[in-house]
Amino acid sequence: MNLRYSPRLSVATAALLMIACGGEGTSDRYAASGPPGPTPGNSGTTIGAEWVPAELEPNSPVGLHGQLHVANGRLEDSAGDPIQLKGVSTMWLNWEQSYATSKEGLRWLRDNWGLSVVRAAMGVEPTGAYLTNPNQMINQVRTVVHNAVDLGVYVLIDWHDHHGELHQDQATQFFSQVAEEFGAYPNVFYETYNEPLQVSWSTVLKPYHTSVNGAIRERDPDNVIVMGTPTWSQLVNQAADDPVLGDNLMYTVHFYACDHRATQRSQAQYATDKGLAIFVTEWGATKSDGGIDANGMVCLDEAQLWHDFLNEHQISWAAWKLDDCADLSCLFRPQAPRDGGWTDQWLNGHAPFVRARMLE
Repeated sequence: MNLRYSPRLSVATAALLMIACGGEGTSDRYAASGPPGPTPGNSGTTIGAEWVPAELEPNSPVGLHGQLHVANGRLEDSAGDPIQLKGVSTMWLNWEQSYATSKEGLRWLRDNWGLSVVRAAMGVEPTGAYLTNPNQMINQVRTVVHNAVDLGVYVLIDWHDHHGELHQDQATQFFSQVAEEFGAYPNVFYETYNEPLQVSWSTVLKPYHTSVNGAIRERDPDNVIVMGTPTWSQLVNQAADDPVLGDNLMYTVHFYACDHRATQRSQAQYATDKGLAIFVTEWGATKSDGGIDANGMVCLDEAQLWHDFLNEHQISWAAWKLDDCADLSCLFRPQAPRDGGWTDQWLNGHAPFVRARMLE
């Protein structure tokens, strides 16, 4: 189904809600009492250093669809129905100014654009990112996850790295920590490697994913793991010929519509035909540099072809990026409000197209 937040519940949705919040078909972890730790209210609170999550809103995305899983080469909800999540990625959190950590901004996107997933793009290599400032990065990821849980939206915890195989020990430590902390929440996805470069799938990336996935599974048996693929997460066809063993696994495809066209779609189609579950964790209707210097060029016709493909196969996605700048992939114009109210005057670059696709 195409998931969109709505303040009104149909009879069919009410029936699904019973399943998602603890009825037949829900993950065993939540069958008795739902996700851990909710308290009355809807805002979430912090007591000292301890976060207390808000009560799950029943008509939020997670309230409606509960624990997600992978079956039949696709993402399914707790009732076994196919589901297509739509949302946005944050800016690299080490360079993030304000939007990623705004709970009210995330609420506004959920309620006005139909957002159902947010990606926390945690930078790894640059100065001030995880390798040199791990506590700060974990705290920023923690804030994004807390906001998502409080608002009942899904969240991708992204190891935003281009050389993950050189940082496998650090990635293992990081995902062990976040799986221990958040693995009990149905909101959470793990994206273990953002964009590998031109390295071998079978001899480099598959062993990396197998190892990091194992650390996650020791602490979280069933939340979905999304894995990066070679050449900036485009060659998912290589993974399709030699998949990683395990349950609830998906594979990343990234595209920027001005540069990635029929060839990349055919590779994704090949993987889909082979039964691989795909999640497009990053995309733009721009050039692959994010539209830094494109003289206003966005490639909407080509982007629409991609979305026709995604909709046909109910492939979930997160658009790049939740930020304000002149780059055409930034959703907002400079000085846009932090906490929502992003009407047409504040939209930048490919943002109108992103909004329209999210609201479909």
